[in-house]
Amino acid sequence: MSAAVVWLRNDLRSQWHSPLDYAIANHEQVIAVYCLTPKQWRHYHYAACKINLILDRLDVVRDELATRQVNLILIDCDDFSALPDALLAFCQSHKAEALYFNAEYEWDERVRDKRVKALCSENSIKVACFHDTCVVRPDLVMSKQQSPYKMFTPYFNTWLSILLQALPTPQTKANKAKRTAKEVPFDLTSYRVKTEINPWPVGESDISQALQQFILEKAPDYAENRDYPAIDGTSQISHLLSIGALSARQCVAQLVQAHHHQATEPGNGVYVWLKEIAWRDFYRYVMFHFPHVAKNQPFQQHYHYLKWSTNEAHFLAWQDGKTGYPIVDAAMRALKATGWMHNRLRMIVASFYCKHLFLPWRWAEDYFMSQLVDGDFASNNGGWQWSASVGTDAAPYFRIFNPTNQSQKYDANGEFIKRWVPELKNLSSKHIHQPHLHADVLKLGYYLPIVDHAESVARTKREFKQFIEMSQQSS
Repeated sequence: MSAAVVWLRNDLRSQWHSPLDYAIANHEQVIAVYCLTPKQWRHYHYAACKINLILDRLDVVRDELATRQVNLILIDCDDFSALPDALLAFCQSHKAEALYFNAEYEWDERVRDKRVKALCSENSIKVACFHDTCVVRPDLVMSKQQSPYKMFTPYFNTWLSILLQALPTPQTKANKAKRTAKEVPFDLTSYRVKTEINPWPVGESDISQALQQFILEKAPDYAENRDYPAIDGTSQISHLLSIGALSARQCVAQLVQAHHHQATEPGNGVYVWLKEIAWRDFYRYVMFHFPHVAKNQPFQQHYHYLKWSTNEAHFLAWQDGKTGYPIVDAAMRALKATGWMHNRLRMIVASFYCKHLFLPWRWAEDYFMSQLVDGDFASNNGGWQWSASVGTDAAPYFRIFNPTNQSQKYDANGEFIKRWVPELKNLSSKHIHQPHLHADVLKLGYYLPIVDHAESVARTKREFKQFIEMSQQSS
């Protein structure tokens, strides 16, 4: 009997899954395996809520796979160093002639996969890697000079042209009558991490409903609503994409199916959301072509020597939502309580952190991973490098968000602020954005600003300018 193993990683789904479809179509017996790596999760600073999200999804995907007559079996590998040998032993014990999986483009994962391929090859096990991770494979998006792009806009133009040549299509359920799936119980209790954050939904009906509701009801107005945290105008499916419970290709397929040409024509919300999916691909693309960014290095490598502040008191105040800037504090408190942050708020708190507090972006990168239910290494790394002005396509160092102006523009009535900073709930919409100018905030139980906007911005511009001048003189 022909047997194959499908190795699940950040693709915890039973549909829109090329390795699984191929295995089912070409083998009489198919077994899915997921390698639990708790030590690796800790090394990557995975949030407790994200770990539990993965475990919750494993429970669901086990049942989904059973409907396709595929058993899901878990093996404990602790970390990546133990994984290749454990996976080889698993394949051999099930007499598998082939191992199939989806590509992952981060450096550690590529090193891991190279070792797995070598071990399997040495033991006559066929290995095939598929590319469902991105909508468009990163090795296909190249400039006319066949070099990788360093800026998003030209990347996106090529990405979109490739996408339009072959839009994702729904995949069929290929099954063979001979295959049978038996109940394979597993207990994930010991892997769960204590957290006060409520579980995020990962059931198939939850996923389908969330995606359809957004595409049909919210996507047309996405461009107008996406920047306002008090409005439910975003998709809020990032946690599903982060663990692969939802395929980015599926998102694109259903978006185009619902909105047709609007999805690829600028000037509407549907197109803007498609572009956000492309940003997700882009940060994986950067990891693939410029792997040094996955090794604690800035994309613009000379910035490795930029001396950031190391004020730990400021770092803790930022973490705890005690900076005295209400929109920043509300966002950071919401992150701790829910495991998620609105995208506009991510930009505001990141700009404040890097450009007002002038703290190391790597500290914040790790902290966000330790809190986010949708923690995604490539996107998180790319976003923080962008905010710190050291990454690809980064915001120029002299463009710095004014948190008060951002607050007044995107939370004008203070709805979001009042929800998460209740100390300020009785202030008017006029006063809530700069409470220290209008009230005795200490009596309210709130905080004075830990830095002055004008002074901190001037300092950051000075530090960057001096560093650039010194770099140019030494080159």
